[in-house]
Amino acid sequence: MSITLKLLGLQELEIEIASLEKALAEGRSRLGESRQLLEARQTKSTLEESHRQATSRLKTLEWQSEDLKNKLKHINDQLYSGRITNPKELTNLQHEAEVLSANMADIDEQALREMENTETLWNEFNLAVESLAGIEETWKLDQQQLMQDIQAASEKLARLRQKRDEAAAEIDAQVIQVYERIKTQRSLAVARVVNGTCEGCHISLSSAQLQHARSASMEKCANCGRILFCE
Repeated sequence: MSITLKLLGLQELEIEIASLEKALAEGRSRLGESRQLLEARQTKSTLEESHRQATSRLKTLEWQSEDLKNKLKHINDQLYSGRITNPKELTNLQHEAEVLSANMADIDEQALREMENTETLWNEFNLAVESLAGIEETWKLDQQQLMQDIQAASEKLARLRQKRDEAAAEIDAQVIQVYERIKTQRSLAVARVVNGTCEGCHISLSSAQLQHARSASMEKCANCGRILFCE
């Protein structure tokens, strides 16, 4: 096997390793609670708190209505007891009864609206609970599959790294140094020759370069400096 073919094989292994490392990093970044799950939990929590506050307001309105009702009863008892005969006092009590009745009607109307709001919030909360349960179930399944994929990819990566080390060990150390030096400058150190052209820089090669590239020697592209591989 020619030295350039060995270097090309080493490069292809490194490309596969880099791709797998990127995929693993992306997979690991997806571990943990998703944005959708966090938003669903926040929605549930917000609706739960809104319903609690609405229920509290409704109870307050009911207490206020009950208090006004008792006050109105007390005044009506005075009005119709026959004990009060003073016209001015009777007029004042009647006016107070009218004000209390108006206030109670307003409170009862507010309570009715709050009751409807409370029911709406309760229904929305229950829907949010159901939605969250579905999202959590899907998320758990996705996380399980993701963990399996990460485990499989990690094992494959370990095998590829070992294979890469073995491939590098079969190549002369000085050649590896040249290969690594070119990699720091060009990312990919080896370029195929396709139709007389360097695939790295797409520049046509001279006849002499093509002849050397076809031999067992390690020829570099005169333009980009990559190691040429010619089948």
